[in-house]
Amino acid sequence: MSELTVEINTKNLETALRIFPKELKYEIADGMDHISKKFLGTWRKARLFGPPGIRGNTQFGLFGRFHRASLIPGENEGIEGMGMIIFTDSKIARMQEVGARVTNPGGGKIAVPLSARAEMFTSDGRLKTKYRHPQEISNVKKIFLRGKGYLAKFVQRAKTIIPMYILKNSVRIKPRLGFYLTWDSMQNARIEILNKSIKNTLEKTK
Repeated sequence: MSELTVEINTKNLETALRIFPKELKYEIADGMDHISKKFLGTWRKARLFGPPGIRGNTQFGLFGRFHRASLIPGENEGIEGMGMIIFTDSKIARMQEVGARVTNPGGGKIAVPLSARAEMFTSDGRLKTKYRHPQEISNVKKIFLRGKGYLAKFVQRAKTIIPMYILKNSVRIKPRLGFYLTWDSMQNARIEILNKSIKNTLEKTK
């Protein structure tokens, strides 16, 4: 977590609450909307564009499963209870955030692409589409080398065997999404945005 160096301007906040409560509520709502947009943009660039993130260079896919919403009290209510939520229903996102051990639901082995097979990956490290389903690749068979199981491609003309996947009972996914890590690192920026919302309230009513 980054060091907190900014504080809410409580003097301005108390003044705005006392004199312009309605205007303050709408300014804070705008500020929270700005915070959620800024966070998602920063998080996407910092954690989804490659190491140490998950290499999801797209606003769709996993990133597209995240949504945001503002919590705004009713017309005659104050700012108590105001807030925002950023959420997803993706189980994959949770595994990427906290880590997990994945097994085959059917009880079989999991085919893990060998990183040494550079031709199977894109320039930014993602597995190419044609290699995502090893069972659909022609001339691929199971072999055993030094007590470990592999899926290898048999190239008949060259009379060679090219190991492509290692077979494992389970795969450990390390925490690497960095959702909460990014949120915590932006605490100073969040406070600055809210202070600006309070300042805007006071300036608009002059």
